[in-house]
Amino acid sequence: MLEECSLCGLCKANCPIFDVLLKETDSPRGKIFSLKKDVITEDVLEKCSLCNSCKLNCPVDIDLPSLIREARKKLLEEKESERNRKMINNIRKFGNPFGELQEGETPEELYCC
Repeated sequence: MLEECSLCGLCKANCPIFDVLLKETDSPRGKIFSLKKDVITEDVLEKCSLCNSCKLNCPVDIDLPSLIREARKKLLEEKESERNRKMINNIRKFGNPFGELQEGETPEELYCC
């Protein structure tokens, strides 16, 4: 599936992560490039909302959200990340992934999918 990608960049249109961060490595095209080279990082994998916008804009119908899910699963099988460990501990201790929060307080770290 990745071989079909020409890195045209149409997948970046309407990507909520790229729209905010404006970093090529965090764009769908950047993720595909990193997946092709097998150098994608945990940090970049977490910066995907799995919204399917990239798939809808892709002229060759690459299903990047499915590839991201697979890569996340592989990463979890290989090692438990510090963020996952922290989130699980917060759920056990406080009943939510963010830890102890005061009313109206925004969590320091937001976890995605």
